[in-house]
Amino acid sequence: MVTKSLAQEGAMKGEGKTNFVTTYEPGTDAIVELRNGRFIDVINGRYFPPDTKVIVQGNKIKAMPGLPGEPTDIRPHFIIDLQGRAVFPGIFNTHCHASYTMTTVSPSMKDNRLSTKFRPQQIAKNLEECLAHGITHIRDCKIDDLRIVREWKERISRGEANGPRIYQAIVVTQPKGYFSPPLTFSWRLFSLALGIPVIEYEKSESGIVVFPLDATTQQVRDAVKRAIEERGADYIKIGEQREDLVYFKPNNTIMTTEQLEALVDETNRRGLKSTMHHMSVESFRRGVKAGVSSLAHLPIDAELTTEDIKAFIDARCIIEPTLSVAYDVVWPVKGHPSESHPEVLKIKEYRDRTIAELADEFYIPELKNSVLESHQRLSRGIMKTLGFRDNTPMFRYYAPAGINGVRNFRMLHEHGVRMACGNDGGIPPCTPAALKYEIGMFDLVLNSGEKVARFTGADALHLCTISSAETMGLEDMFGSIQRGKVADLAIVDGDPLTDLQLVGSRVAALFFDGKLKINNCGLKVERAPAS
Repeated sequence: MVTKSLAQEGAMKGEGKTNFVTTYEPGTDAIVELRNGRFIDVINGRYFPPDTKVIVQGNKIKAMPGLPGEPTDIRPHFIIDLQGRAVFPGIFNTHCHASYTMTTVSPSMKDNRLSTKFRPQQIAKNLEECLAHGITHIRDCKIDDLRIVREWKERISRGEANGPRIYQAIVVTQPKGYFSPPLTFSWRLFSLALGIPVIEYEKSESGIVVFPLDATTQQVRDAVKRAIEERGADYIKIGEQREDLVYFKPNNTIMTTEQLEALVDETNRRGLKSTMHHMSVESFRRGVKAGVSSLAHLPIDAELTTEDIKAFIDARCIIEPTLSVAYDVVWPVKGHPSESHPEVLKIKEYRDRTIAELADEFYIPELKNSVLESHQRLSRGIMKTLGFRDNTPMFRYYAPAGINGVRNFRMLHEHGVRMACGNDGGIPPCTPAALKYEIGMFDLVLNSGEKVARFTGADALHLCTISSAETMGLEDMFGSIQRGKVADLAIVDGDPLTDLQLVGSRVAALFFDGKLKINNCGLKVERAPAS
């Protein structure tokens, strides 16, 4: 039995439908054989032998007959013929914001009013579209009010909503930092105007834990403890950027080296991983030296050196480039070097070419026009927030992401550093489900103008699956098709090893936690013949 997704209620006619399976015949302990599929070995970038089958029992892969050493005498209760389609593990978005529903980084009053009014519907859309595009894990990397995502996680667990597994990062920081501005009256008004909830940092529902500016290392460790035990952190988030989010001037504080190292050490000691927001070479070096698990974004103020990259590799750090940030905020700015820079213009051309598709596929109808109208305003050089506030400083600040950021990304890629796939979705116009544009940005930056592709479909699959699973410390149970791992399986038409556009695109079917969750292609669950 199938049903329309929750986000398709009301006026959601005319867009791609997702058939969510509500009744799956095999019981919890049934043995289900998946046959006639082209199963992908994402670790080695190739297909498993053509006669490989996958046996699922409960939520795990029980066996893979056809591979050396695998049992061949398991009798299934049910058989599903995949009709020759390609199969790869569920993919990851390691960096997004599940509760953000703004349609643009430069909203009008109308944009803000609509995104606030339709927030529940757009959140439902975000989460359902993750599954519809094969995304089975997302890491929410910063939220002001924890109750929002908690509620959606509970709804998903009760079967009242469809969505991926959501992992929560909690920010641990000093006062007046990038993620911890003083909660002044003017800041509250600004946040209210943008539809962002303001929660006192000391409250247990806040996603931000603040320790004193002059905190001892023990106080920093205690803050990490609070983030885990009081706020329920799955990961610890560090935010380091000297420039504030209002004027984009160096008004923010940063941690001392001792505080940063204590924070990372305590996170490691408690068995969690840390991820650090950074936008500068200085912060890149500080994060690497402190031993953070991963760095989010790219340095945009200057170019990295080969010594920087060697230190990064030696520290076994991982980077989440979030090239989608450039898609979101890099625009030609009049009178700025970005105005005619070829890399910036190339990003603009890609965005111009894809924005209508993005709006149609990832936004509810009530918000699509906000996405497109904002794009048109920015294309005309109108850079205002709420219709009156000049937003040019923000675009000037982020413009180098399309210049230095791109150069640093290419350098990191050429040196083979470990990378993960996150798109900072929720920072508009990209949403948590719009991961295919992150892959598109990899393709644009690495393959454009090249005779031989430097980034292939096999690379995209590795990035989005096993590499991202390792970033989140989940590689023992997820990220590849192997016996003993959870059966999260995305099924697509075509060949994703050679066509990277299939990675993050709408799936034909999806197995989630061992059960057929989405069936858009008419797969049949048949009882196995009696022996």
